[in-house]
Amino acid sequence: MENSESPDRNALRAKATLFKTLHEGPDILILPNAWDVGSAVIMAQAGFPAIATTSSGIAFARGYPDGERIGRDEMLQVVARIARKVSVPVTADLEAGYGPQPEDVAETVRRAIRAGVVGANFEDGTGRASDPLLDLTLGAERIRAAREAADAEGVPFVVNARTDGYLRRREKGKANFDDAVRRANAYREAGADCLFVPGVVDAETIGELVAAIDGPLNILAALSGVPAPPLAELQALGVARVSIGGSLALAALALVRRSAEELLAAGTYSYAGDALANAELNRLLAD
Repeated sequence: MENSESPDRNALRAKATLFKTLHEGPDILILPNAWDVGSAVIMAQAGFPAIATTSSGIAFARGYPDGERIGRDEMLQVVARIARKVSVPVTADLEAGYGPQPEDVAETVRRAIRAGVVGANFEDGTGRASDPLLDLTLGAERIRAAREAADAEGVPFVVNARTDGYLRRREKGKANFDDAVRRANAYREAGADCLFVPGVVDAETIGELVAAIDGPLNILAALSGVPAPPLAELQALGVARVSIGGSLALAALALVRRSAEELLAAGTYSYAGDALANAELNRLLAD
């Protein structure tokens, strides 16, 4: 995919620099995850200094299951449209990089920059039950390729390296903790700016991860309805960045289901009382 409206590189570098500094404190960086232009514009209007995208939310909205079932081109088309529509920096959830090899990830970074985003998540889950995580050496090579591709583009692109052991493995004990730390530190050495360990929601483990990982830590705010500690507590623990993943998109779809059931069963429309005005959305989305 080539973006026909490639962003101005100077403006993009300025956004990327701003986004990188947001990881340095003193306040924790909270990133809402948008799944379309409307949700992104509403989040920007609320006052967030930067916005992330949710790969699962975008996939669901486009009619795909989660897990790289949507292709790179289609994902980046949505991401590019979001980045063009908001003035704040946008970082994208680009799943496992849309290919197993380092060059696949490098090409995804190049296309993401052309789409106008200033950062991306790359995960090390394989989707295979027999070997749920990539070989560590390959995982680090992929992060290094992302870093080198971004640097070659001349953009201080924020690489957020995600390790998925807490999501993919049933065992949550010390071996899983040690592997998460080992992987996060290897990815940091390979050039990652931030390290993402989703699936951890208890304060004690989060604090131990902060102490053991040699770089800014990203925590997922909610996992299957189980919330992480409040932002103030996460900041006190030393967490640098919190994202919400697809949880808000899923909550919006839950509202759709409840409303559909109410409409069919009771013939009433209680959801309409909280609806945004059509004119307001028109104003927000006007060029």
